[in-house]
Amino acid sequence: MATEKDPKSPTTTSFAYDAMAAMWHKVQTVLDGTEAMRAAEQAYLPQHEAETTEAYAERLAKNTLFNLSKITLDSWVGRPFSDPIGFTEVPSKVETVMDDVDLLGNNVHVFARNWFKDGLAKAYSHVLVDFPRIDEEAPRTLADDQDTALRPYWIHISPEQLFFADAEIVDGREVLREIRIMEQVNDRIGFAEVVQPQIRRVFMQQHTDEQTGELVSVGTVELYRLREKKKKDKEEWYKVEEYTFSLDRIPLVTFYADRTDFMEGTSPLEDLVDLNISHWQSTSDQRAILTVARFPMLAVSGGTDDGNKVIIGPYRILYCADPNGKYYYVEHSGAAIDAGRLDLQSLEEQMGEYGAEFLKKRPGDVTATARALDAAEATSSLQDTTLRFQDALNQALYYTALWYKLDSGGQAMLTTDFGPEDVDAAELLTLKDTRKAKDLSRKAYLEELKRRGMLPDDFDIDVDAAQLETEAMNMFGELKLDEGEGEEE
Repeated sequence: MATEKDPKSPTTTSFAYDAMAAMWHKVQTVLDGTEAMRAAEQAYLPQHEAETTEAYAERLAKNTLFNLSKITLDSWVGRPFSDPIGFTEVPSKVETVMDDVDLLGNNVHVFARNWFKDGLAKAYSHVLVDFPRIDEEAPRTLADDQDTALRPYWIHISPEQLFFADAEIVDGREVLREIRIMEQVNDRIGFAEVVQPQIRRVFMQQHTDEQTGELVSVGTVELYRLREKKKKDKEEWYKVEEYTFSLDRIPLVTFYADRTDFMEGTSPLEDLVDLNISHWQSTSDQRAILTVARFPMLAVSGGTDDGNKVIIGPYRILYCADPNGKYYYVEHSGAAIDAGRLDLQSLEEQMGEYGAEFLKKRPGDVTATARALDAAEATSSLQDTTLRFQDALNQALYYTALWYKLDSGGQAMLTTDFGPEDVDAAELLTLKDTRKAKDLSRKAYLEELKRRGMLPDDFDIDVDAAQLETEAMNMFGELKLDEGEGEEE
């Protein structure tokens, strides 16, 4: 049964948001590292049965995250952004925005990389192409905006911020009707800086144009703040501002890494994050058992519990009332330590394999979809995702152009040739050692590197050999010249 939603509160979330929120929290917590995982406490490191609160706190404080999820994500993101983004047919007005696309000093390459990274980690992420609000009643022209240096800018909206969205299908196209975004705004109260939550509601309204009689869509923005309340008062949001904007659509672009439905998707990173959490838990158990093993427990046989505290240390005598009694140490066998070590190794191997799997080429000619992706040069999951992001980037350029009343914003081009996705490091080392031992010719060695994608397809081995010979001759000639000059002196 669906959870009942409050129709009167602007904080009411969508069902899609509710379905995705737990995954976002899990992924973001792991990406934030050790301190965030410790702060999450039992959410990702359960307390053992009969474990004291003090013992759990100590175990938690000693644990450290091996953050292969972050390392892998950075590796994935680095590939399509290894070269600067290319642009074609971008209007000059749109091009001027690219050097500081968010009015925070970030150029389009840096901004797009962060947008792509967020969407790849959390299934999707958004950009709102906004325009500074003009507090004037008189109509303005583009010339007025240029004179005051007003221009559109991009705002990165994380999926956690956009907690409600509604869309409808118009002429076969998905059209946004409303979005609600949770923001943080800085206010000043006296000498203090205060950060307050703010809800931005953006929606489309339709009305009939008085002159043409046509149905016209008008964009509207409402801003809500929390009313100051007393301790027992219910939280209350009130509208502080409302204004309209000139576009006939909501200029929000959503990049889906893997879409399953409207505002729902699958994170390519989630399974790896789950493995990372298992590794976090196994690491904690391994450290705990090492603590037990390193400190053997002193036991007594034949003694009596007379209530006296036994103190162990130098200059002390251990006394046992029973002449047949004895003190001895009980030590851990170490079997569980080795089992824990193997478990950690297995998890690390699985995480490494998972990270590489996203880069591997798909088996060729399996389905019609696979053939279509091959035709689009999307031979790996990361390449396919990169092409989807390229489409989202082009949509953001188009919305930027709309603010200038232009028909096109141009095209963006990202790197999709990621090189050797399936290279095996051990095999490369074997090739290198074989060549070093002169059991393999230089030509055969280079041909093998070329076959594995380590050298470009247009690399000419014979031309390269001739260039090496020329370089060697030049070096020899320079040495001869130096020697001749030395003799003349």
